Amino acid sequence: MSIDGPREIRVRAGRAQPSGSWIYVWIDVVAEAVAYVGGTGFDPELRAYLHVTSEEPDTGRIRASIPDYDKKDFDVLAFAVPWRIGRTEVKNALISALVSGEGLTASGSPHVAEFVARVLSHLDDRGIKRSVLGAAGPEDGIPR
Repeated sequence: MSIDGPREIRVRAGRAQPSGSWIYVWIDVVAEAVAYVGGTGFDPELRAYLHVTSEEPDTGRIRASIPDYDKKDFDVLAFAVPWRIGRTEVKNALISALVSGEGLTASGSPHVAEFVARVLSHLDDRGIKRSVLGAAGPEDGIPR
């Protein structure tokens, strides 16, 4: 993290305003496979913390959806999403590529395809299986 200058976090009407755009991939260290794919406007470290500590299922998705999550080891890889592409489009394309096991499918944007290819390449370099644990099809790519 850079300490060149202050980072401004805006809080308006009692709510913190996200200022970034991230896609993150939870990797089950033992299975060497993707356990979860998510996206956030907040810092990925904060989001990872909330995933395992929040009792609200929509916020603590790892806690709510992965049995024995607290006995497993995960690495969370976070990728900054460029401003010119939508985080949801990237997340859906990445989940589809992982669930199909075949890589990229047709995408409406070359920027999305390029971004997803970069994430897949990074996962390949680490030896991570192209799948999402527990996912039967693209609609199951995100544990609920």
